[in-house]
Amino acid sequence: MSPNIGNKRWKIVFLLTVCYMVLYMDRSCMSMAGPSMMKYFNWTATQFGLVSTAFFIGYACTQILGGWLADHFGGGKIVMFGAIWWSIFVFITPFGATLGLMIAIRIFMGMGEGVSLPAMSTIIAQWIPKKESGLAWGLSIMGVSIGIALAMPISAWIINVWGWEMVFHSFAFLAPIWVIIWWKFGKNKPEDHPTISKEEIKYIRSDQGVQLDKCGQVVNLTSKDIFSTPSVWTGAISFFCTNYLFYLFMTWLPTYFVKGRGFEMSTSAIYTMMPYIVATFTYPLGGWLADKAAKKFGHNMGRKLFPLLGMIGAGVLLVLGSQAPTSIAAVAFISASNGLLCLTMGGYYSMPIVFSPKNAGKITGLYATCATIGGIVAPLLTGIVVDNYGYNYALYLGAGISILGAIILLTSQVRPIIPIAERNR
Repeated sequence: MSPNIGNKRWKIVFLLTVCYMVLYMDRSCMSMAGPSMMKYFNWTATQFGLVSTAFFIGYACTQILGGWLADHFGGGKIVMFGAIWWSIFVFITPFGATLGLMIAIRIFMGMGEGVSLPAMSTIIAQWIPKKESGLAWGLSIMGVSIGIALAMPISAWIINVWGWEMVFHSFAFLAPIWVIIWWKFGKNKPEDHPTISKEEIKYIRSDQGVQLDKCGQVVNLTSKDIFSTPSVWTGAISFFCTNYLFYLFMTWLPTYFVKGRGFEMSTSAIYTMMPYIVATFTYPLGGWLADKAAKKFGHNMGRKLFPLLGMIGAGVLLVLGSQAPTSIAAVAFISASNGLLCLTMGGYYSMPIVFSPKNAGKITGLYATCATIGGIVAPLLTGIVVDNYGYNYALYLGAGISILGAIILLTSQVRPIIPIAERNR
């Protein structure tokens, strides 16, 4: 690549990384405040799991809608709206005086965050050529682990000094600051950027070519074409399995370290950072490896290879962590498990662009909806299993679902979607 092409696309990716960081700081402060909130409200593990799950109910409701809106009106506008929306409900979370009110607040917060991920997919699809899509996604979602890793010690410090309520009040101002920055520097697509070079636009668009049929005509896919494609669904269901384990870690790890391993809150915050410090490196590594594997083996095998290895490895390491004789060994195994789990994400998120660049937001919306169902099921089911059988069995279940996801992904074919009318020709 010529150095004269420019790097405006990577500055957009950086802004998305920051957005992911803020989004997950706001989302994960509930898990750090969990032990304090359980004591304050006298919740059982099942009730805390229900509150954690409530967020994902709202999150699931707006995923596909967010992708559709972003594909039609531009991802940046949708992300900015969502950021302001969810920030309002982060701020008022401590005012959820009853279990029902707290559940409602978390549902509405989830609705705001729900539009954001598919909208960011639309932005990446507009700004990044296919051959760089894995790396772009890996760098963007690196903000997830950075956000969670930052939220853990900052939340613990705020709780110790000012109380758990202040975590929500202070974190609520982060997303509006990002909105101002995006409004100043971000654009929905390269052609809207005032200083991008023509060479960079050409470089981006040259690897995003429109899909053509056998007669050389432009393929305009319908929703029926997309959602009747079995591989779109098997990829999304596999992504549910990946995210079941991801959200088990995010919502229960601090509480597991405090109640399951006997750490103090401050110690739990430090150790809970470790899996996400590891993930900060494996997110972009997984995206880079997905791009390299796609170049060597083709999109079908290349985009799936490291998700397959990552999910199996994550499940095995989690079982080892649950049986670790010391707390430090448990932290090490669980950190490695989460690292391999996050290695899968760049491959997964680059699949919708292969299926259809023009409809990447809509397909990512489906993926994200299935992921969010994992977020709904994991906190609640984990709470039920913990109350009835203990923490180890909850971890075994998460490991088994991760490995099941790898088996399901083997059945998916990551190739451009063929319209229904042409499938039987």
